[in-house]
Amino acid sequence: MNKVLRLAHWLLVVIAIVSLVAAGRVGLALWQDNKINHFISNVSEYEQVPEHAMAQFAQAYNEAELGKSLLALDRLTKLVTTDDLRLQATAYFNRGNLHLREAQALAKDNAKRSSLIELAKQDYRSALLLDSSLWDVRFNLELALLMAPEQPADAKLSDKKKTFSRKIKTVGFRVDLP
Repeated sequence: MNKVLRLAHWLLVVIAIVSLVAAGRVGLALWQDNKINHFISNVSEYEQVPEHAMAQFAQAYNEAELGKSLLALDRLTKLVTTDDLRLQATAYFNRGNLHLREAQALAKDNAKRSSLIELAKQDYRSALLLDSSLWDVRFNLELALLMAPEQPADAKLSDKKKTFSRKIKTVGFRVDLP
């Protein structure tokens, strides 16, 4: 009976030590999350940006709001390589928004405008490939498509379709195998 009590005592000590280590790890993770959340809510108060992806995203948003779109695009481009698919889709969406906003600010005859719209459409499509349920991405893609349609409404295009729309008759046969 004495051996059973000693075994139970040491088992209880091991369980207590493992519980303390687990509680310490959870406490450290909670402290780090609170630090990141404080940064996200007060981006302008910090000089250095933490390496956490959400902190980088918050800094990119802050830079876009301050008119530093090139810095924001650079940060969002780095965020596209993260493992979080939702964050990737949001980064593509915001990159597309920056391109589209910059294109809207240019005159309609500016050559740079069409390339920015094409970049925006590409980013929106990349976001939709990652998460097709994002309706705001679909809406902005439609806006970009209205600004620069992809298929011109030419009569020549419809004539070409008519010349290539010949019917081909196929004949099927069956070969019986031995």
